[in-house]
Amino acid sequence: MPPYDARGEANRAKRHRAVLIGVEHYEGARNDLPAVATNLRLMREALTAERTGMLGPDDLVEVPADGGPATVDPLRVRAALTAAREEVTGLLVVYFAGHGIVRPDGSDLNLMFTGSRVTRDRHHPFVDTLSWRDDIMPELRYARADWVVVILDCCFAGNALWAFSPAAGQNFALLTAAEPGVEIPPGDPGTGTEFTAALHRLLTTGEGEPVTFTRIVTGIRRAMAPYKAVDGHPWVPDERRHGDDVVLALAAGPEPPRQPPRDGAPKGHTRRWPRLSAPALPHRLLPVLVRRMTRTTALVLAGVAVLATGGTWYLLGGSAEGACDSPLELRVLTDPDLRPTVQKAADAYPRRDAHGCRTVGINVYDAKATDAVSALRSSSLWQEPPAVCPASGVCPRPQRDVGAQPDVWIPAAGSAWQRATAEGAGGGPGGGETSTSTGRSVVKLDRLGSVAYTPMVLGVPDTMSLPQSLQTDDPLGEIITGLEAAQEVEILRPDPEGTEAALLATDALYATSADGHASTVEQGMAGALRPMPSTARELMCALADGTHNDLEDRAAVLVPEQTLAQFNLSAGETGRPACATEALAHRVAHYPSDVPMLDLPFVRVSWEGADRDAVARRTAVEDFYEWLVTDRAAQECFTDDGFRGVDEGDPAPPGDDSVLRSEDNTTAVRERIPTTGPNADASASLNETLSRYRGALGPGRVLYLLDNSTSVADKRLWDGTGGAKELVARSMGSLGAEDSYGVWTAAVAPGKPVTELVGLGPNTGAAVRKAVAGAGAAAFDARIGAGLRAALTALRGDSTVAEQPRLLVLVTDGEDFEDVGKSEQAALVTDAGRTPPVRIVTVSLQDGACAPGRFGDRLAVASGGRCLDPGDDIAAELAAEVAKAGTGDAE
Repeated sequence: MPPYDARGEANRAKRHRAVLIGVEHYEGARNDLPAVATNLRLMREALTAERTGMLGPDDLVEVPADGGPATVDPLRVRAALTAAREEVTGLLVVYFAGHGIVRPDGSDLNLMFTGSRVTRDRHHPFVDTLSWRDDIMPELRYARADWVVVILDCCFAGNALWAFSPAAGQNFALLTAAEPGVEIPPGDPGTGTEFTAALHRLLTTGEGEPVTFTRIVTGIRRAMAPYKAVDGHPWVPDERRHGDDVVLALAAGPEPPRQPPRDGAPKGHTRRWPRLSAPALPHRLLPVLVRRMTRTTALVLAGVAVLATGGTWYLLGGSAEGACDSPLELRVLTDPDLRPTVQKAADAYPRRDAHGCRTVGINVYDAKATDAVSALRSSSLWQEPPAVCPASGVCPRPQRDVGAQPDVWIPAAGSAWQRATAEGAGGGPGGGETSTSTGRSVVKLDRLGSVAYTPMVLGVPDTMSLPQSLQTDDPLGEIITGLEAAQEVEILRPDPEGTEAALLATDALYATSADGHASTVEQGMAGALRPMPSTARELMCALADGTHNDLEDRAAVLVPEQTLAQFNLSAGETGRPACATEALAHRVAHYPSDVPMLDLPFVRVSWEGADRDAVARRTAVEDFYEWLVTDRAAQECFTDDGFRGVDEGDPAPPGDDSVLRSEDNTTAVRERIPTTGPNADASASLNETLSRYRGALGPGRVLYLLDNSTSVADKRLWDGTGGAKELVARSMGSLGAEDSYGVWTAAVAPGKPVTELVGLGPNTGAAVRKAVAGAGAAAFDARIGAGLRAALTALRGDSTVAEQPRLLVLVTDGEDFEDVGKSEQAALVTDAGRTPPVRIVTVSLQDGACAPGRFGDRLAVASGGRCLDPGDDIAAELAAEVAKAGTGDAE
């Protein structure tokens, strides 16, 4: 079909907008980018050129605004994008020029603003930035526009391609200045960046036919071919497109006849956009090769908002008659599992005046469940962040960890509200830990009621055997016992710090652990899937990709019922997630009686001292709540996604058009299920679970016990490639600076203890590997039994962290190992099963020791460990086992 043309007859009356964002000035260590001002001028000229431009001057929004402060903060940008998403019905453009940055693995491109910073916090390394993956792309995915075009002119721009995820049926094009991982020069202040200058030429000098997106891709690659990116890398722009094609400029030729003004527009009314000149350079640019800089530029043809300095925004009207008044903005914080559905409901909220202008704008964002609870308990830190962070580096900053101060909070379950409002330290901060830098609560959290419901389920592949009687009214432990009795099964759930649903599931899981230890549960999951996905949807997507050694067929998943129901849908069915594949088995929901239902409470957040518009804000919040629970269209936003609606404050049975009643879910879910809810002591229990979870993840204690007898050396199993010393040294890459580990050797004279080659404690990887490399064989038999007893005692000796991962690695040729007497073997197997748990991984460098019923196999079964022999990829498997106990990347 022909390319989309915003100037075409069918689209002329629609709202077309461009949001141009340029960050020239930076605080801290980031270099200023003087070329940004020229970039903005070039884009402004290209988009509004009299003969070729697709937009008029009044269709542009610039951040920073002409004549306003030169600083740019992410809240202003986020508000501009939100306004564009809601108001534009035709062509949408956002142009961002500034620094960009990615994580060490190249993921999560972040756009940086004037006050953006990089921290050493590995969970939240970037402060006051916007993530392309988590902020920008989700915002634009729900745009009302016919077409969205994004152009990124920045270092690492190509990394955005990895998180390009338009909605089904959405027309969306993304053009990046370079390929993933490529940094580009900062450009010249007088002419702009090379990429944007070339783009300006293409948009303003096209001949013969309109300049479409696909034509620009070809032209820009040709234009950039003579240039080199940083470090001499070829400069190759990249792109992704979801949809046919879109016209971005008309052909340069004779001036076309002017279109008559729209009805009601003042005759002869024109507004020229003022040209901005680049400011004088405060200093000369540093040479490119010594510059540690990243620039990011995004262009979104969108309609919309001119931002004012107080975080409010001015919406341009859809006609030339005038402008809409600034709507009241409500900020809605929600759980990551709920974000897509709550966003749909917010988009459908119909409050507009007689002129079609919104009277209330709703900005939806999500944060990790633990971060949200911590931030609301210490809400004064939103206005007064701590001046200094503790030595641990754990520094609560709600603005960074959560986002703007919310007016509404919709967590997944009432247990989150309980933790946020619990007296004393019961709710956090951080959802279960104390901190010396916590603030005080300056909010009132009023729970108005539930907006939807969904029970937690254990989704079991329908190929597995499990009595139907266990589908409802039984605790999780009994369901899992029934599963494990019939077949091998892996129990998985998302990261409990990420969502409230996963935390509730983890609380019940720990109660089912055979030895009562969280580390047993977590190390089992780490062995199946690492790292653990953050949300239920991400967990199901990870299984659906089919790259985890048939895990998708062996995994029973603890997820919300609505997530399970969506992934059960057949290909082509409305509501089926884009990542779902045929590799993912159909699953049957089992409803544990001891995992509370998710009741999606609507919580009004009132702030101390926020009196200026308190009455209007309270009225708007209550109206939004009433609409969510009483309006049919609002409830359908939830039921269409597999949630159960609200019926006089209780869960409603699924309607005929619900995903839960689809043919794919007829036998998978129950129409009526028992209502469960959190216990009175949910706060204390859940925060204890969080503490246990964090302890179970490390730092760990790892002890290597090496058989260095002459028989090992004689068989050439001690030194060289694949030898005992090399295997041990390679596996230490899975240990981190906070782990405690050591190396003992077992070949000693009769009556003497093991030799402590490296004492058990904090060590540096280089020193330990050097000690292992210099270790020699000893002319004695290895005292395996005595060594195992001493090692188990040492690993259990420090009980300060009950859930600390503990691992004993025994490396042997099998000769002295099998010489351990039967009675001593039995005693050692019994000792291996005691608590606190110590996983034993036996590495037999010759075949036989790991056969079923042999000593190595019995130690593994008793301790929940492994027995590896030459039939396994010992190097890879041993490193993976050590990684379950260690924190990774030893120095």
